[in-house]
Amino acid sequence: MHPSNRIVGTKSHRLLGKKILLGVTGSVAAFMSPQIARELMRHGAHVVSVMSKESQRLIGPDLMWWATANKPITEITGDIEHIRFAGVMNRPVDAFLIAPCTTNTLNKIAAGIADTPVTLIAATLIGKGIPVIISYVGHEDLVNNVATQKSIKQLEEIGVKIIHPIRVEGKAKIPSPEELTAHIFKAFTPQALREIPVIITGGPTREPIDNVRFVTNAASGRTAISMAEEAYLYGATPKLILGPTLLKPPSYAETYNVVTTQEMTETTLELIRKNPRSLIILSAAMADFRPKATKEGKTKSTASFKVELEPTEKLVDQIKEIAPESILVIFKAEWDVDRDTLIRRAVDRMKKADADYVVANDLSKPGAGFGTETNHVLVINRAGRIRELKGLKRTVAQHLFEQIISDLGKQRFKHQV
Repeated sequence: MHPSNRIVGTKSHRLLGKKILLGVTGSVAAFMSPQIARELMRHGAHVVSVMSKESQRLIGPDLMWWATANKPITEITGDIEHIRFAGVMNRPVDAFLIAPCTTNTLNKIAAGIADTPVTLIAATLIGKGIPVIISYVGHEDLVNNVATQKSIKQLEEIGVKIIHPIRVEGKAKIPSPEELTAHIFKAFTPQALREIPVIITGGPTREPIDNVRFVTNAASGRTAISMAEEAYLYGATPKLILGPTLLKPPSYAETYNVVTTQEMTETTLELIRKNPRSLIILSAAMADFRPKATKEGKTKSTASFKVELEPTEKLVDQIKEIAPESILVIFKAEWDVDRDTLIRRAVDRMKKADADYVVANDLSKPGAGFGTETNHVLVINRAGRIRELKGLKRTVAQHLFEQIISDLGKQRFKHQV
């Protein structure tokens, strides 16, 4: 076994059994192609790289060979690679991701020009109906060129997935390997939430004591970001209301950054009023208390002082009043309780909020607290079904969405979207 194959499936098996071609063209962003290949492999994919001549001036074929454990395609030979991967003689590839794709290559593919291994294979796979996904990059002026924009539109019209770049410093840059991998996931995921708005709250909130100090908790926002990532795979454009966090939300999420509980409440309710028939996931650890009075300036640290706290308003109890036809998922955290007590309290909270699901966990359990990459939860729905989920927060989010979408198909909700 090639040593690089040891990483296959170390993150998930979502791409297990999938053969992905990775096109590499002559952009300086080609330095990221080995990272992209290996991220795909960590989710189970078999990756073969296809390199244009210009890309080989920037990174060597041996680097992509090492990264993927497969010799890259650098020219079309008597092996007729473009036909072979379309499945005439072998099982076809599952998708072709071109990352990075220069504007030159993008325009050629749109015009039907097939003069490099990348453009020829792309043209063949488009003709076969195999998913082609293009992550284009370049200087902003090149991207803004009318011809480039026309090519993007033409490609989208024929079913090519275009991943738009991140625009910074006057350049259109390639998204992270994790985001690109998400687009591959999406190509193999049923778009069950395409018509359903998804609103997600996440992270902590902060309640100021003075202009320097505040009351908060250790929530990281990782659960909410994982939920947004999963919602996107099922066709949604998630609206993410996010409290202060060091984590970066995905660029495809419509993110609203807030600080206080009041800001999170107001922003969430405003979005719900605009989208009353939504899937709403309240995973934020909003502050339960705030200082009754906020001091101006910085309280001197030379003497003790008292802070009187008062309860904050409960967002969870306001949702069904303004959006009775929404699907509401709430979270219930407890500390050091037995399973029966956790279930009883979670069900009581679900009934009080008129929620459709409650996700309950015991924060005292190892790997189930704030700031962790993992979680250990019980998911309870209206029908009383209890499902235990344990593992990475992204995996927990994946299984939660699978259950919601399954229930949507079985029409188990009191109020249907």
